[in-house]
Amino acid sequence: MIVTVTLNPAVDKVARLDAIREYEINRLSKVESDAGGKGINVSRTIKALHSVSIATGFLGGSGGNFIDCLLQREEIESHMIQIIGNTRNNLKIVDADNRMTEFNEEGPFILQSEQDELFDYLRGCLDGECILILSGSMPKGMSRSTYSRLIEMAKENGSVVILDTTYRHLADSIEAKPAIVKASPDELRQLYHIDHELSEAELIQCGKRMIEDYDLQMGITLVHQQCAYVFTASNVFKTEFPDVDVKTSVGAGDAFVAGFAVGMEQNADIHEVIQLASGCYTAAMLSKNAHPTDIHTIKEWAGRAEIIELK
Repeated sequence: MIVTVTLNPAVDKVARLDAIREYEINRLSKVESDAGGKGINVSRTIKALHSVSIATGFLGGSGGNFIDCLLQREEIESHMIQIIGNTRNNLKIVDADNRMTEFNEEGPFILQSEQDELFDYLRGCLDGECILILSGSMPKGMSRSTYSRLIEMAKENGSVVILDTTYRHLADSIEAKPAIVKASPDELRQLYHIDHELSEAELIQCGKRMIEDYDLQMGITLVHQQCAYVFTASNVFKTEFPDVDVKTSVGAGDAFVAGFAVGMEQNADIHEVIQLASGCYTAAMLSKNAHPTDIHTIKEWAGRAEIIELK
């Protein structure tokens, strides 16, 4: 079983605008709303793979109702904690050149009783057959140790934990030793206090060092629309992403995590896991949504992914 946790979901509104004119009325066109949040994106890709996950997190207000209805419509199993606050809204403006400007709300305050309800639920469902995916930022009211506590609880129950969050929360929780960490090149650079853009050799060195320093099973680093590196204690694997007509890169990293988790759940070998994850990544970039919807497209691109083993 795969469980995804989205502590700070959002309703994502994407609108078109030729150009932003300051101090004037800007009329938005083609406004579309969708469910946002990294863990929710992961669950939607898992559904596209014809696999099953349970999406958990916090929902409240009309935005929360919107996301809850969408999950039901897409037949994604969920156990969302209803909160007193309102689920946030994020506005993304796309101009005539397809450049995106984002306006993201901070999110609601989560009461301690609401946090306890989520912990109680997870404590009851995590076991040795579970992969727990912790994704994204945290809303107000939650301790910086929240991810660490969830990692420790999952490990006590024999679950595998995949952590994919911002540098701030990564730095706070990596000491809890999740099994797998997805860290961007910039997050690796910050983790090791490097003040310049990483070369490939430096990126590989930092990835291998992260595995050793924090006793991880694996590390994942995606170089935006270019390639993926997967680090283990003894190997480094690289796959390059194909040059495609990108519809959106939003959610592509979450799709990679989803494919990786499903491959692990199916006990595939590491090459097959990376191929499936890469197929999900490419299919997500070809979709106008933040996730792929067609398993045939995923499998087609997965079959084209070439894995290079680096020394």
